[in-house]
Amino acid sequence: MSETKQYNYCLDFIKGIACICVVFMHCEFPGLLGTVVQAVSRFCVPLFFMVSGYFCYFISANPEKINSNMARKIKHVGKITLYACVAYVLFDFVQYFVFGKSVFYFSKGALLNLLLFNQPFVVAGQYWFLFALLYDYVLFALVLRVHKIKSIYVVATIMIFVYILLAQGMHLAGIKIPNMYYRNFFVEGLCFFTMGNWIHAYKSKLKFTRGGGVMAIAIVCTVLCLLERFLMGRDFGVNIVTFPQVFCLFLYAVNNPNKHAGVLQIIGKRYSMFVYIIHPIVWHTMEHVYELCGVASNVVALYVLPLIVVFITLLISHIIYYAKNSTHIPVHG
Repeated sequence: MSETKQYNYCLDFIKGIACICVVFMHCEFPGLLGTVVQAVSRFCVPLFFMVSGYFCYFISANPEKINSNMARKIKHVGKITLYACVAYVLFDFVQYFVFGKSVFYFSKGALLNLLLFNQPFVVAGQYWFLFALLYDYVLFALVLRVHKIKSIYVVATIMIFVYILLAQGMHLAGIKIPNMYYRNFFVEGLCFFTMGNWIHAYKSKLKFTRGGGVMAIAIVCTVLCLLERFLMGRDFGVNIVTFPQVFCLFLYAVNNPNKHAGVLQIIGKRYSMFVYIIHPIVWHTMEHVYELCGVASNVVALYVLPLIVVFITLLISHIIYYAKNSTHIPVHG
């Protein structure tokens, strides 16, 4: 029996927080503030994977429409990825001709890393998430076609331990490996995409998480993110305690769908994907502006920079959203 979608204000509220934290995670505040924001914001990308996996359950719950619905979802994410890459390549041309910054390169190794590990080149490195999300939808389409959803839950659980081994484990052992070996669709992406799908599949058995206890656990895990960051240093990817942190945040959201309506909820609903795509362009543009203005090393200006990037990114996202809405082009598939 198919399930009726219920609009979730709380999930969009957390998405709104997450997309802003993504900007702060990349365009960092200087000093201790930047370190703290970095540590607690690691939940952002995992959350977006989980959201996609969670709503993918609606597709698996309608077996007669799996092929057509998954094809539509893959096409939609593919278009978003293509548009993001085209926008950033155009930005690269501007950087090259206006600022004299050479960003164009190509090698067989770089192409192989993109195909195997979702490691972008020429376009913003942050876009690895889009490529990984696209791969995860393709992988799930194959899994649903052969009716092996429980098997993928087992594989995803194993990938959690693989992630911790390759990220934190190698770090503690003093072995440096490229983060693309664990920051890709099959390790990080599959962990969280499948986690979101699993929560949806079993959410009727998780009603006990409706209260504040699960949020208290999420808050404790957030504090532990800070402790882990100061004990282990950076940068090796998602914190170990990010796994329970984002799991509890998500449980709280799906079991409290009517809470937290407001500005952040609207940002999460309408602009989160736009913010993810646009913020690298705004960030790097502002870096050039700072250099031209001679304030690239000014401490006050550096503290203000992330706030400026968030404001401009949200403004552009707002304009694009309403431009698309006025021409009746759907923003979300």
